[in-house]
This record gives sequence, C-alpha cells and structure tokens, in this order.
Amino acid sequence: MYYVANARMPNEKAHGIQLAKQCEAFIAQGVDLELIVPGQKNEIKDSIEKYYTLAHVLSVKKMLVLNFCSSRLAYNLRCLSFALSSFLYLAWRIRKRAGILYTIDLDQFSFFLLPLLRVPVFFEIHGSKKRNPFLVFFLKRVRGIVTNSRGVATKLQADFMIAKEKIITAPNGIDPALFPSRLSKQEARKELHIPSEKEIAVHTGQFYDWKGLGILAETALLCPEVLLYLVGGTEQAFKRVAGVKNVPSNIIFVGHRPLHEIPVWIAAADIALVLGTKSNTYSYTETSPMKIFEFLACGCPMVVSGTLANREVVSDKEAFFYEPDDAYSLASAMKKALHEKDSSQKAAFGKEKAKEYTWAERTKKIMQFISSRV
Repeated sequence: MYYVANARMPNEKAHGIQLAKQCEAFIAQGVDLELIVPGQKNEIKDSIEKYYTLAHVLSVKKMLVLNFCSSRLAYNLRCLSFALSSFLYLAWRIRKRAGILYTIDLDQFSFFLLPLLRVPVFFEIHGSKKRNPFLVFFLKRVRGIVTNSRGVATKLQADFMIAKEKIITAPNGIDPALFPSRLSKQEARKELHIPSEKEIAVHTGQFYDWKGLGILAETALLCPEVLLYLVGGTEQAFKRVAGVKNVPSNIIFVGHRPLHEIPVWIAAADIALVLGTKSNTYSYTETSPMKIFEFLACGCPMVVSGTLANREVVSDKEAFFYEPDDAYSLASAMKKALHEKDSSQKAAFGKEKAKEYTWAERTKKIMQFISSRV
C-alpha cells in the first residue's frame, strides 16, 4: 500500500496523530506500507516513530515540493507541486512494485492525479466537499471511500451522487497502549503540579473556530469553583479564535503538550469536556473527535456537546450531554458530572465502549472493505 498524505510529518496537530496511528495500524495488520509526504521544513526534530510513540517503523518517502512564504498562493503551489512530484514518483515506483493507493483529504486537490496511475485508489475523507472539477473527476474514479462519520458519508452521497456501496464509515480511534491503567487523580495532579483539592475540568486539543470555544468563557463564570484547564493552546490563541476579550481567572492555559502527557492530564481531571457548535456544519454533523475515544479509554467522566457528530459515537449511557452553544446547559451538565452518583458508572460504561474504537478495529473494517472492492 502507498499512503499519500499532503502533511508535514511529524506535526503537532490532531491529523498528524491520526495519520501516524492509522499507518501503524495498517502495518500491524500485515500491510506493506510506504508513506509518501511532502519534504517540508520542520521544526520538530524527533522521528515520526518517537514523536507519536509508534511500535512499528514507518517507511517514509519525502517528495520535493515548493517551499516559500505562507500565503494562500504559496500553499496552493505547494499542494500542486506535491501532486506532481508524488504522481511522478508513484508512476516510477508502481512499475517496480504494484500496489493499491490510499490517500486522505488534507487539502482540496493534491490527490486528483492518482487515478491516472491505473491502480485501485481508496480515499479517506474527514469533511464534506464543495463540488469542483478536480473532485468530480477524482471521486468518479476511486475504488472506495472511507469517511470518519455518517454525516460526511450522507453529504457525499447527496452532493456527488456516489453509490452507497462505494462508501464506508469508520470513526477515528485510539491506541490503548497510550492509555494504560489510569493513574490515581492525586498522583496525576502531583506530577503536573496542579491543585490537589480543587474541582478540575480538562479540555484537550488545539483551538479552532469550528469547535465553539467561546462558550467556555461564559461557563467559567457560571462555575467559579471549577478550574478549567485548556491543554493545547495559549490565551492569545483562545481570545482570537473564541472571540472573547476577557478570560475568567479560573480558565488556565497549558499550551501544547506532548502526546504521552495527555493521559496524565485526563487522569488528573474530575471531568473532561468535548465541545461542539450548531453554527458550524463540520462541528455539528461531521467531526469524529479523537478526544472522545481518549476520555472513554481513560474512564474519565465526560461532558459532551449534544451534536449529531458526538451522539454518533457516545450516548447518555456514557456521557453527560449539554445543549450546544448554551453555557447554562454546559454549566448544569458539568455540575451533574461532578456531583451525581451515576458519574462513575457512566465512566465505567465508557471505558468498555472504548474497546470498539481502537485503531486496530478501525483498520480491520477498512481492510475488509478494500478486499471487497479490489
């Protein structure tokens, strides 16, 4: 399998984790995989294996791409140069060793030439797409499509008239090896040097406008007794993305943390937060947040936005839901998760449910689909 991904690797974003862990899971299933990525400048000096704590070594080929400035034009030229260089490399490579192609939608068009190589192409899609000539040409010719949510699959079928049997849905997953038996709350807090007696809520992940982060500022004022630790971004980034000027004193910004430290933050939390907004289609119907699976695996009580996307993977049996974009509803759900007796029971159900969402289980489903389409 040749996995073509227009992504700087390693990188600090969630799609980097997803890409690395999916490649590792393919290899663990016996797939002879070569990862093809652009040869971009990278401030991260660790290897992919070290950065993402991989158990398998990845065979990586870096393509020559245009690297200059950071404008939209420069980005599109970089994508185009990756499309051309990966196509030419694969045209040569496939003559020596045939295989299937697997690619992912990390931009809008760098994959469009791949069907011309006349080998089976499978496409992983994490968000709905606007019709354009590149996509129409490409989607007609791929052998199969893997979506991360039913919302994405439904939209693709409607917008591009794709046959139902050509698409499967496989939500994101977790690596159980990264989430061993949970540290005690006190041990985790001691390791992180955070208050041992306070009620603590944790939100992990980078800050994007589609997440509906603005609700946290109002909620923090409604729950002054709770410390909200935001692991993954800075106060400056939060103000810019969330559109707030003043941040309550009980919101604490941790910044970006290494992958291996995230389970410690989850272990230190009384509750974990999963946001989502009705005002953004991707957030409401299409995303598949890896943090949900991480919180499930850690057995941490969850307060979750009641979006269609989130309800696709968890139910009231495992989580406390709140009405999207309603700070009072979020504050109420947080207090329930902190104080009601069934909180620990929901967390226990969640930990069991996490077993359904490992990268290994996801990959079995994808490989069965690929086998049925080649």
